[in-house]
Amino acid sequence: MRNGFHTNSFVWAGLRDLDRIADIALSLGYDFLEVGPGVEGSLKEAARRISIGAMIFCRNFIDDDAAVAGSFRKELFSKLETCSELSIPKLICSTGISRSRSIPPEGGCNPLLSLEPALDFLGILTEKARHLGVRILIENCPMYRNIAISPYMWGRIFPEFSPEVLGICYDPSHFVWQMIDVYEPLEKWKDRIFHVHLKDTALFRDKLGDVGILHNTAREKGFEENQWWRHTIIGDGEINWGRFFSILGEDSPADLSFELEDCMYEGDPEKVRKAMAIQKARLDGYLMR
Repeated sequence: MRNGFHTNSFVWAGLRDLDRIADIALSLGYDFLEVGPGVEGSLKEAARRISIGAMIFCRNFIDDDAAVAGSFRKELFSKLETCSELSIPKLICSTGISRSRSIPPEGGCNPLLSLEPALDFLGILTEKARHLGVRILIENCPMYRNIAISPYMWGRIFPEFSPEVLGICYDPSHFVWQMIDVYEPLEKWKDRIFHVHLKDTALFRDKLGDVGILHNTAREKGFEENQWWRHTIIGDGEINWGRFFSILGEDSPADLSFELEDCMYEGDPEKVRKAMAIQKARLDGYLMR
């Protein structure tokens, strides 16, 4: 299995130069980059130096405002063409969500009510991807306008499409704070998993007991007063990574990509680099056991 990282952590820390990010990846012994929005520089030139394992773009592609959805789709389709031109095998994205259907004014969230427009969108996207020779992967992040956030929703979405065109970018960290088992879906859906976001989640049970699961104030960056969970680097959270990799198996086709959203290592490129070095060493240790 190849190992790389998502460029967002450096972009959020103010380092956008793709050449410099590639330098860091190569110096730490990484195999590839997963390129997200916000980077600056030539993707084509970077691809000559280090493999681009995937591009990622998560937006609301079924927004109730057709102009907003259309703009996001246009950008996504452009990235799809870039993947094809540069032989980047995977494009990671979200499904989008209809707020009017799934998030009613009276409260709550029912992602199933957005299934119809999401399937329509994925039908269009996967047809384009099939023609261009790129596999689409849906990440299970609930924070990014998405309905593919649970094994139940996977069961409603993925059987509609061939694994050759639609697979999973598996991020176990999100299942931790949603109180979903991390390991059983990994086993059940391993034939659809072609990319893994390596990220852990710590739970603060004293705070959880005080505020409850509906007081969900967590963000991608920073840490808030009543936050009862936070993303961490691997090994600092709830996940048993030895068990995780044992289930995933050495023959998995999935690339392993660090997605750093740990507030202890954000905001400074040197902190991000340190986190990537620590995680690389820990990963090597898990895989050698």
